[in-house]
Amino acid sequence: MNDQTLTDPYGRRIAYLRLSVTDRCDLRCGYCLPKGFKGFEEPEHWLRFEEITRVVGAFTALGVGRVRITGGEPLVRRNLPELAAGLSALPGLDDLSISSNCTRMESLAEPLYRAGVRRLNVSLDSLRPEVFKQVTGGDLDKVLRGIAAAREVGFAPIRVNTVAMRGVNDEEIEDILGYCADNGFTLRLIETMPMGATGQAARDQYLDLQTVRRRLEQHF
Repeated sequence: MNDQTLTDPYGRRIAYLRLSVTDRCDLRCGYCLPKGFKGFEEPEHWLRFEEITRVVGAFTALGVGRVRITGGEPLVRRNLPELAAGLSALPGLDDLSISSNCTRMESLAEPLYRAGVRRLNVSLDSLRPEVFKQVTGGDLDKVLRGIAAAREVGFAPIRVNTVAMRGVNDEEIEDILGYCADNGFTLRLIETMPMGATGQAARDQYLDLQTVRRRLEQHF
């Protein structure tokens, strides 16, 4: 391993970078943002696209070949396909992906794909409009249209991240898995974590995923 390769203290190569382009989000998931939170970073403090591209270019020069665009919700960052195109053009960047709630993906899927984004992780905690509204404050139909648009233009693989919550969406995990199977998506279940004030407040919603797995194995 040469001096131009990033490694951790255990000698493992670092080849993956998560890039947060904003801390803002257009949803208000109770397990993520405290109610009434307003402490977002001011946009004038964000790195400009050319600065971000320069930073990522330094990483790719050191052997980082995979970059995931994240947030907050990255699609609220204006002109994001422009940034994606600049990143895709960097020598050594082999894989550009995005994590999104897909509320704005219906109109952005095609320009993002043209810009070089290929893989998608999407947060989807319910297929019931009223439950989705309760958890996120958002519009489920808009999200499903966004996911469908991403699939249509060629995003692959698409991974669905679902936070399993007792008394909230635990009775529809089978339905979510069925939706993923029907569309060729991968489902990843996530446990609520009692970290920080927001996590502590969600302790009663903790759901053991081993129990969920046994139930799914019986069903499928």
